[in-house]
Amino acid sequence: MYDITRYSSLKNFPEWINIFKNGFIGAKDKPLPVIMVGGKLDLSFKRAVPTKEAFDLAKTNKLFGYIECSAKDGRNIEDIFTEIAKLMLQRAGL
Repeated sequence: MYDITRYSSLKNFPEWINIFKNGFIGAKDKPLPVIMVGGKLDLSFKRAVPTKEAFDLAKTNKLFGYIECSAKDGRNIEDIFTEIAKLMLQRAGL
C-alpha cells in the first residue's frame, strides 16, 4: 500500500515487493496474489502519484491487480478484500 498524495511512498516499493514475494514458503511454486493498493483516494485532488504510473509499476512487478481506496470514506475497501479472497481461493485450487 502506498499514499497517492506522497510520491516518496513509492520509493522502496519494488524492494518491498521482492522481500515479500521471496519471504513466503511456496511463493516460488505459486505466485502470491499481491494487489497494489493506493490509499487516500478521498484526497485525489492532492494526487502526487499518477494512476497510470502506479498501475504500470504493479504490472512491471507482476502483481495481480491495482486498486485505489479511501479508508476515510470507505471507497473500494470491500473490493480489495473481495479480490484478495478470490485470488487466494484460486491459488488454493478452490
